[in-house]
Amino acid sequence: MSGDHGGRYARGVRRRSALIEAAADLLLEQGYTAISHRAVAARAGLPLASTTYYFSSADDLRDEAVQHVAEWWATRAGAVVGALPAQLDAEEAAQAVVSIIGADTPSPQMILMYERYLQAGRHERLRPVVAAWNSRLTELVQDVLHRADLPAVEDKARLVLAVADGVAITALAEGAPPDVAVTVALDQLFSLL
Repeated sequence: MSGDHGGRYARGVRRRSALIEAAADLLLEQGYTAISHRAVAARAGLPLASTTYYFSSADDLRDEAVQHVAEWWATRAGAVVGALPAQLDAEEAAQAVVSIIGADTPSPQMILMYERYLQAGRHERLRPVVAAWNSRLTELVQDVLHRADLPAVEDKARLVLAVADGVAITALAEGAPPDVAVTVALDQLFSLL
């Protein structure tokens, strides 16, 4: 009997994980408004009742999806920095920051990246996730600044991240390539640091 309980538990964990991954995929492809119990269940190939069993509300499902995306994004950005050489010039540092913020990713993913700020402003429950996400990106930017012999203190890394985010959002809104706009802005900023 205990073996059957363990099997049901493992199956439950897999179902819950499949629902979170499906919600995260919808989030990346279509944004926050795509998250509903029905849409996530359909995407995961599971019955609608499974979403309401594991998540009491669409907000709970959204929160888990955002956490999943944040972890994926941080892992991806960490791999970018991990692959960098020990010494960087300013141009290489700018390109690294472009990759950390995802300005070199498809537009829907970039848009999600910036929607997180507005969603956290609207939904207090998301603020700790977004704050932790930003802290991790700030650490990675600090590492890049250090490798480029630029001031690598936290406030400078936050400034670099804020400038890169602002320029990327503006580029997206204007239909310009975010990676190019961010690179140009960071080249200018790095010369001031």
